[in-house]
Amino acid sequence: MKNYLVADLLHYCNVSLNACEAIGEDKIDYYDLTFVLKGQMTYTADGNVYVVKKNDAILLPPGTLRSRLADEAPVKFVSFNFTTFSDEVLPADRFLQDCISEEVRQIVAAFPQNHLSPYFHSKEKVANILNYVLYELLDTVEVKTRNEHVLHILKFVEEHITEKMSLQSISRMIGLSKEYTAFIFKKETRKTVSEHVNERKMLFAKEIILHNEMSLTALSSYLGYDNYHYFSRLFKRYFKVTPKELKNRK
Repeated sequence: MKNYLVADLLHYCNVSLNACEAIGEDKIDYYDLTFVLKGQMTYTADGNVYVVKKNDAILLPPGTLRSRLADEAPVKFVSFNFTTFSDEVLPADRFLQDCISEEVRQIVAAFPQNHLSPYFHSKEKVANILNYVLYELLDTVEVKTRNEHVLHILKFVEEHITEKMSLQSISRMIGLSKEYTAFIFKKETRKTVSEHVNERKMLFAKEIILHNEMSLTALSSYLGYDNYHYFSRLFKRYFKVTPKELKNRK
């Protein structure tokens, strides 16, 4: 996967309207990502009707026969038209419900201009904002949960991957009991907190072994495991080889 998804940014708007104007039916030759921050909008795409409400988005690929219906109610929305380096990495779903996180809201709010301009690297800034938004959408689709506590746990694990973590420390961090933390996490992800933490640590360990010369005992300690033999057994459980065997294959 490329680190940068957006090949060219064709259009951007971040606006509040007293009423939503109609867009006539037309076949687009670019991606259209539009999400609503307040109110709602109604689109048709290849004959299907999508009512896009607050925090919903549509992601329409090139070749879509698209139109937008007029609506007299106020609406605030953000829209990007763009092309990509690869179509394979974007979410396949055209309608993404409740997918706009607070992080996305904050980053689009950080660019105060409503449209692109030829000044102050406007296009470059918005292209980077869009790249961030697309990766957030990919994460949302992959995670498949909107539970705020579970999302907090998932982000905490990624941001503290080298630290020691336990159900007790994580539940304390989100302000819930150990029992309820364990319950909601298993319900939403079908994994225990410990299983998720170890899985993410092992994947991170594999990347380091393949791309870094750190010693294996140092790596075990770096990831918060006091016992190298436990780390090695855990690694083999996930990848069917020990860290040493993988390192020797390089």
